[in-house]
This record gives sequence, structure tokens and C-alpha cells, in this order.
Amino acid sequence: MIKDLKAQLGSSMQAMRRFLQRPISVAQGTLTFGVPPVSLRKQSREEERQRVRRMRRDLYELMEQHPGSRKLMRHLDMVERCLRREGYAAVEALPVRVITKALAQLENLVRDWTKTGLAELRSRLAVMVKNRQPEAEQDAASTAAIELDMATQHSSADISEVDHATFEEMERSWIGEMPVGAAEAQAAAKR
Repeated sequence: MIKDLKAQLGSSMQAMRRFLQRPISVAQGTLTFGVPPVSLRKQSREEERQRVRRMRRDLYELMEQHPGSRKLMRHLDMVERCLRREGYAAVEALPVRVITKALAQLENLVRDWTKTGLAELRSRLAVMVKNRQPEAEQDAASTAAIELDMATQHSSADISEVDHATFEEMERSWIGEMPVGAAEAQAAAKR
């Protein structure tokens, strides 16, 4: 009888151990036991893909509503192309100054934020800009230093003043037209 009690207690302990080792997860308001964490990761990855698709689609539709916007808003166009070609990771890899300008362009272009893709894109871009603010300040400082350095350095270009006729002749050579004297000589040779 003691052996039976020990066996029963031992199997109960093993059953309890197995029960306690099963993963517990909360999915959509219900408590589930034994759901493998892999499926939860898969589900969250799929949800992220859907959100990125929605952002990409809504931004594409917005840019298509305004045909000239791609040429005028180059930074926002760059974000849209990165989303379309390589996904959200490519947008995160963009320099913070590009993201900042794209965010400003998006906010200037959109008046109705009911499209969830555009609202989420705006939110994510704003968070990126805020989180990468020290990087932006460093970029601005280095850009200002480079511009100052370029302004103070003397270039090795030879600058001289010429009369208007010489300038027009040089301008014709830049755009592929023959100089006046050469055109007259060629016309005379053909006669």
C-alpha cells in the first residue's frame, strides 16, 4: 500500500511538473497553455509585415494622387521607394536628416490622417527622429564645419573678366553650337 501511495504521488508530481513547464501565453484576451512561442513570433512578424504593407500602400496612393510630388518631395519619395523595394529596415537605415525632411514633407502633404498606414508611418518617422536627435545634431555640426571650411578655402580656379562677345562664344561651345567665326568659315567652304 505504501508503494502504491508513493507511485501515485510520484506520478502526480511528474504530472504537476509537466503542467508547470508548459509555456503560458495570453493571445487576444484568452489565456492559453502550451502554445509554442514560435507561433507567437510568427504571428507578430506577420502582423508587422501587414503594417509595413499598409504603410507602403497608403504612401504610394498618396504620392500617386499628386503626380508632381515625387519630383518636389524627394525625401518622401526616397522613403516610399525604400519601403517598396527593401522594407522598413531600409527606411531605418536612412540618414536622420533625410528622415526629418521626409517627415516634414509628409506632414505638409497629408491633411486627413484617417489612413492607418500613413498615421503609423508618421508616428514611426517621428520616433526615429526623436531617438536619433544626437546623431542629427552631430550631422548638422559636421555639415556646418564642412561648409565653413569650403567657404574659407581658396580654390585653384582661374577667374578673369571677359567681354560679352567672348562669353557668348564660350556659352555656345558649352551647349554644342559652333562659334560664329567657325560657322561662317564652314558655310563659305560649302559654297
